[in-house]
Amino acid sequence: MENKLNIMLVLVVFVLFLCSCNPKHADPSSHRPIDIPKAIASKLQCLQRGIASWYGTHMNGHLTASGEKYNSKALTAASRKFSLGTKLNVINLQNNRNVLVTVNDRGPYFGERIIDMSVAAAEALDMKEAGLVPVCVQKIE
Repeated sequence: MENKLNIMLVLVVFVLFLCSCNPKHADPSSHRPIDIPKAIASKLQCLQRGIASWYGTHMNGHLTASGEKYNSKALTAASRKFSLGTKLNVINLQNNRNVLVTVNDRGPYFGERIIDMSVAAAEALDMKEAGLVPVCVQKIE
């Protein structure tokens, strides 16, 4: 049974990788999160677990740490742990929705939060209303 869960997890990560192959031309609103069964979510190999927040459209056009302008419609995130350009799979542990993001900024710098999501990423995780949610962060190789 555990072997089947591991195979399913590998397949989910592979599909997520394929979905992120051309992010510059992808329409962020077309991202369809994959529903991860709770049995798999409980066995996820998280490099980081903690609280995620999101930052809004008021930051549009401001330069990020990577030198690019913040775009609230792009699937991006700010992280203090991961290098700029790193691809991450972020899973909302309250509803098991996930999103693939690229780290393009540093932060968050408030409280114990581990990652700040763009508006599009927050919508994909269905976390906009809550504002803060527990997440599992995985690095996509």
